[in-house]
Amino acid sequence: MNLIHTKLKAKIISKQELVPHIFLLKLKAPLLTQSAIPGQFIHIQCSENNYPLLRRPFSLHRIDKKKGEAYILFQVVGEGTKILSQRKEEEYLDILGPLGNGFNLNLESKSIMLVGGGMGVAPLLALAEEGVKMGKKVKVLISALTKNLIIREEAFKKCGAEVEVITEDGSYSDQGLITDLLKKNLQKKDYLPEQLFACGPKAMLKEVVKICTGFPFDLQVSLEERMGCGIGACLGCVCKIKVAEKKDRKNFQNDYVYKRVCIDGPIFKGEEVVWDD
Repeated sequence: MNLIHTKLKAKIISKQELVPHIFLLKLKAPLLTQSAIPGQFIHIQCSENNYPLLRRPFSLHRIDKKKGEAYILFQVVGEGTKILSQRKEEEYLDILGPLGNGFNLNLESKSIMLVGGGMGVAPLLALAEEGVKMGKKVKVLISALTKNLIIREEAFKKCGAEVEVITEDGSYSDQGLITDLLKKNLQKKDYLPEQLFACGPKAMLKEVVKICTGFPFDLQVSLEERMGCGIGACLGCVCKIKVAEKKDRKNFQNDYVYKRVCIDGPIFKGEEVVWDD
């Protein structure tokens, strides 16, 4: 469990609206990037005052340790993200991080697959860059409702990953869901990843786990839950995780335990998550 985190100020270097209501922020935060790994997140106070009261969690989209820069990718969905989208370059954000546990990239794995549904691409670019840096073959599957909402395709390609895209309305590439694209890839006999990482809506992740059942690769998913404190104190972001060993179940009333997404996650093994809530 990675509990290395600190409260610090991060300077906004640039802000870009990639598509309507989806923003990319580049932050100067060398203390953050020193210890951050793909899959972790930061907790941001969106305004310069105490409104809204609670911080908002954002996945680390890119981590540039050499330059001391971190990127976040977010969609405006409420008051907090609306305020954050209005912050200006040269302003400083009050952040807490890095938080949570990151993805576990096996040193021995030679090929990995990343599956991002919509905004689920947010934590995956940092992972793709790390995988390429480690000499792995990296394949990325991404989806969007329509062509105009596809985000970060070129960024994944630029880092050296192979990318496939699917849109729900068929306006770009094939038509269908990200799970359709995943099925298509797993049916190919010439390529199976040794690790698969997924992020997106809960219903999508549930289906990804179902599709991957029976395959020998390691499956890890990044969960999203509403968070209060971000450091495990408020218990506001719990999820159900299966009790792994039968011998351990006698110590529990149910076949699952509650884990906190903020510090026990946000990365979990796909097969251990209880999806039926």
